Amino acid sequence: MLTVWTDFNLMIWILTFFMSLSWANHVQASQIDYEDIFLKKVISAYQIEPIVTKTLSMGEKEKLGQMLFFDPIMGGPNNTTCATCHIRSKGSVDGLPMAVGIGSSGVGEQRLQSPEAFVIPRNVLPFFNRGESSFTALFWDGRVQLGESGKFESPLGDKLPKGFENLLAVAASFPQVEPDEMLGRSARRGGQKQTTYHADLVDSSVDPDNFQERTLNVYSNLVKRLLGSSVALSPVQAEYMVLFKAAYPAANEFDITHIGNALAAYISLAFQLKPAAWDNYVAGDVSALSRQQKEGAMIFFGKGRCAVCHSGQEFSDFKYHGLAVPQLPVGKHGGYLDYGRGKATSLAIDRFQFRTPPLRNASRTGPWGHNGLFISLEEAITHHFNPIPLMFAAQKDRPREAELAGRLLSYRSPILAEIYPMTSKDVQSVIAFLKALESDPVLSSDEALPKSVPSGMNQFIVE
Repeated sequence: MLTVWTDFNLMIWILTFFMSLSWANHVQASQIDYEDIFLKKVISAYQIEPIVTKTLSMGEKEKLGQMLFFDPIMGGPNNTTCATCHIRSKGSVDGLPMAVGIGSSGVGEQRLQSPEAFVIPRNVLPFFNRGESSFTALFWDGRVQLGESGKFESPLGDKLPKGFENLLAVAASFPQVEPDEMLGRSARRGGQKQTTYHADLVDSSVDPDNFQERTLNVYSNLVKRLLGSSVALSPVQAEYMVLFKAAYPAANEFDITHIGNALAAYISLAFQLKPAAWDNYVAGDVSALSRQQKEGAMIFFGKGRCAVCHSGQEFSDFKYHGLAVPQLPVGKHGGYLDYGRGKATSLAIDRFQFRTPPLRNASRTGPWGHNGLFISLEEAITHHFNPIPLMFAAQKDRPREAELAGRLLSYRSPILAEIYPMTSKDVQSVIAFLKALESDPVLSSDEALPKSVPSGMNQFIVE
């Protein structure tokens, strides 16, 4: 009798266990189904499409751009080039809060060790997918952008040389003319040493305070440095002449547009991304995202209102917004001062506004913010809906920061007031979603990195 009773209880327990397990699985499946249903509506409403990888190859123009990208001959003092700040293993940035330009050596943290180095008070922007036509504004302040008529707009205005093939080519021609970034300084303005002097890239007859005149002069002299004259060529110039003629067989002479176009061709190839997990999900693979990533996507497109600005395939509206980010002692336009978009447009309403950063691979490109203030994604996300804690922390031992706090808040974009405050769990879910935007470049490092450059200065050929 006891045995029968025990067997009966065991049967009931087993049935109850499996019913509970079935119910739990049903609830979980229902939850997942709900998330997928919600996100399917989001994808439809936002007209989201997965990225499609273009067929690009290492042609002659790309090969020329590759050499120019890694060769320090492009910088006045011969100690900086594109690859100085755009490092593949660091998410195509340098991993520093602010870039370090002339007067230094090495890459990443190594560049902080030189006392002669000049700090560039802006965080390095990544190069991922920069060849896509959706990028209608480049740099934090959008000083290079497509105008309403499709015309290239830049600090050179109508003096911009004709012949640039795309916006990226225009943008690629400006770091070379920035004194602290690549050009170097005049002897009377900090260029007393070889590591900081602009050398032959600026003629003594040129007014160093006239940006447009100086820029056009640098363009002309950079071509002369690379290609020499028709009379005599150095071995380095002879090698570059071969590269230029192979890249542009129909050209009789070369100018800055050929340099910009070659750099743009290489950057487009070297930093084109493979589809991410999110793209696979959008294409119909519901298993491509984890449950937490789906929850993060729901917040991103829902109560977090992230997608209001971080929209499109590259997750940016390419417009300008103010976040009331503390300015810090080193600023682009003076201590505790970076006017951002306002400097590019000369409009007071645009002060302290910065271009919405694209989010593909954002989790790999820290620190974040126009001045690299955010050391974690948690900080960056939280500051969007509650700027007070970080602003308060930045004021410690910085009276000037405290004096400017009210002014910064007055320029904070009103759209941020519509963000529903997130819990810590919400923030972690959004970060999980951002990781679903991670993907590697199509081109391998072996293909992207040259074996050497014509000048023989190979110190920046690092993964």
